Amino acid sequence: MVLEETREQLAKAIGATGAEITFTGGGTEANNWALKGSLLPQQPSSKHIIVSAIEHPSVLKSAEFLSQMGTAVTYLKPDSNGVIHPRAVEEAIRENTVMVSVQYVNNETGVVQPIEAIGEVCRKNEVVFHCDAVQALNKLPIDLQTLPVDLMSFSAHKIHGPKGVGALYIRRRIRLEPMLNGGGQEAARRAGTENIAGIAGFGEALKQSEVHDRAQRTATLQEFFEQEIKHIFPRAVIVGKNAVRSPYISQIAFPGLNNQNLLIQLDLAGIAVSVGSACSSGSIQSSHVLRAMQLPDEIVHSALRFSFSYKTSKNQIKQVLERMGKILRNK
Repeated sequence: MVLEETREQLAKAIGATGAEITFTGGGTEANNWALKGSLLPQQPSSKHIIVSAIEHPSVLKSAEFLSQMGTAVTYLKPDSNGVIHPRAVEEAIRENTVMVSVQYVNNETGVVQPIEAIGEVCRKNEVVFHCDAVQALNKLPIDLQTLPVDLMSFSAHKIHGPKGVGALYIRRRIRLEPMLNGGGQEAARRAGTENIAGIAGFGEALKQSEVHDRAQRTATLQEFFEQEIKHIFPRAVIVGKNAVRSPYISQIAFPGLNNQNLLIQLDLAGIAVSVGSACSSGSIQSSHVLRAMQLPDEIVHSALRFSFSYKTSKNQIKQVLERMGKILRNK
């Protein structure tokens, strides 16, 4: 059966069991459910949660929703490299803290967060740890047999699967309030007929193998791209350069230029980039992530996000660089 085969396939990929996997309508639903499903049964007005200020909007908006219900929310800011430090998490924990939510890979900067150390802090303080791993699945190592993570969110389309399907890992000891009520699908945790076609596509995407080799190859392309950008535009700034980063995301600022104008010019040149996350491709809003990192306005207002894939070729990178060179050298 496709449903159970894919469930076991995902479980194997992340070091979990099939019973710990529930399919959702995407990463946004998984993030909403992780936060709201944990808090709503617990008299949320008496509880406290911690989220990083650089999370995906689906986490930040869920925290805002809980705040309106009386939950105390602490938003942790990163350092100037975009890193959330475990010590900051520990210092923010209170007696009534019930959850911490910090993503594995930032969806704008590509900075990899120290989730193992943060998870150890949560485990020591008996606090549930949720991690949005949408940008990490099939790209970076995930082994939930060793990682101290209780809830982890995934999305199929970030690994070349179909849109509209995702999953939430729920460690056996964790109990979540269902967000959808109705039939007994997904072990009575998520009512509604499963998206079998989408889940089948998720399974096909999961069959991609050799994660480590692909990441190394993509890192080589990322380094080539960033070095060439610096040659074309010497003032360019690689955001998070001094942190551990995913090879699949580069956020680059072009001080002195307006990123909204660049966005339009690059779009006309056939280059798809974004000001913030890929979800907001074409957006003209400034990045809440860069604001949280307290970077100068000249960085915030000139930064663009570039995405790479294991399918990206060096020839494609060269074509992008050629087109960008024509635009940037005229600035």
